[in-house]
Amino acid sequence: VTELKTAKKLFIVAIDAGHGGEDTGAIGYRRLQEADITLAVARKLKAQLDLIPGISAVLTRTGDYFIPLRKRIELARKYQADLFVSIHCNASRNHDATGTEIYFLSLTGATDEASRSLAEKENAADMVGGVPPEGGDDLLSILFDLRQNDTVRRSSELAEILIDAVSADSRLSTRGVKQAGFVVLKAPEIPSVLVETAFITNPREASILKDVQFQAKFAEHLSQGIQSFKAMRDRAVGSTATPTGSSN
Repeated sequence: VTELKTAKKLFIVAIDAGHGGEDTGAIGYRRLQEADITLAVARKLKAQLDLIPGISAVLTRTGDYFIPLRKRIELARKYQADLFVSIHCNASRNHDATGTEIYFLSLTGATDEASRSLAEKENAADMVGGVPPEGGDDLLSILFDLRQNDTVRRSSELAEILIDAVSADSRLSTRGVKQAGFVVLKAPEIPSVLVETAFITNPREASILKDVQFQAKFAEHLSQGIQSFKAMRDRAVGSTATPTGSSN
């Protein structure tokens, strides 16, 4: 029994490399593909997290293949993930656009028009892979929203910690924490964030995105942020836990 309890104490992080297979994601400067960069960063983040005692990381995809958006959530649930981190690259028609931003789920609407457009574009990934959109159920939606509120709060805390962590890299400017209705962030019980690493359409940022050392450093910053979030969560759990006497 002790062994089982110890095993369950592992803090599991599901890392989701955005896009894959026929869904290449954004095509950036010099034909750089978003799906390739996200997988490279995700693999490095897993390697970093697996070095931290008490933390174990799993990947939603380990190669260049398509996974429907809701299947990514199902995989996180299957692994009993404590966190879900989706890795992406930003893109813009304006090739001067730069920066890193981190999203958590909005239940009411996007932070701004650009965030809404980005979520719509990412949520259309299923159509690229031939997956039909799902219809809604009003009662399920209400129950979902009620449960989601606490998860959204924790997702917000995670996003703030991670944006602080990646801002340590002087090569990046940060665009802050934002909200939008990304499908992959909708696991009601798992704090979830979507990380837009940098703009793949910006020549300078595209060159650092494909740099292996930058990928490793970015992954290291994210892993440090995740470790900080876990430590904060552990302190909160410890402060609310009170010894109880036997009633028998």
